[in-house]
Amino acid sequence: MNQLLNEEIVVPRLVNTQTVDFSDWCSRMANGSTVTAADVAAVMQQIEDKLPEILSLNAKVICSPSGLVFRPKVSGCIKQSELKAKLEARKAAETDPEKAAAIDVNRPLTTSDLAISDCTASIEVDLPKIWSVTFDQRANLKRVTKALTDATESNGGNQNNSGGGSNEGGNTGGNTGGGEQIPGGGGNG
Repeated sequence: MNQLLNEEIVVPRLVNTQTVDFSDWCSRMANGSTVTAADVAAVMQQIEDKLPEILSLNAKVICSPSGLVFRPKVSGCIKQSELKAKLEARKAAETDPEKAAAIDVNRPLTTSDLAISDCTASIEVDLPKIWSVTFDQRANLKRVTKALTDATESNGGNQNNSGGGSNEGGNTGGNTGGGEQIPGGGGNG
């Protein structure tokens, strides 16, 4: 039961996700180019070293011709109730009665009440829209049942299921949903 919607909901999930490790990634990047996997690895290491440094200077970095963007992000908040608790603690800790009387614990929240300690810096990644379009064209969604998951694993992951048919067994094991068929998402697979 979904607590926000107060109704049952079925959602898909990924199963049998594979991992491309760093050395394989570098080999794939070097394949068909004039650089070696070691060259790719060296560039990736430079990106790993330099990107946080540049982002810490409050600059965004465009890392691909199609617009892969890394940018600094700051998040955080303070609620009225948290401000009141802080002010009450400050008032209780104040030894000078005049200063304690000047602390208004019910004052409205202002921007200046957000302290640096309430904030967190992070890196935001904006993917190019063309990547999503290309991925959508190449991705192929398939319904996977528990029996198919076991067969896929024993066959080395080369099981081909076109996604047709129904799900008579319900939502079991590695099934990506229940009830309704999930259509195929592309054809270039």
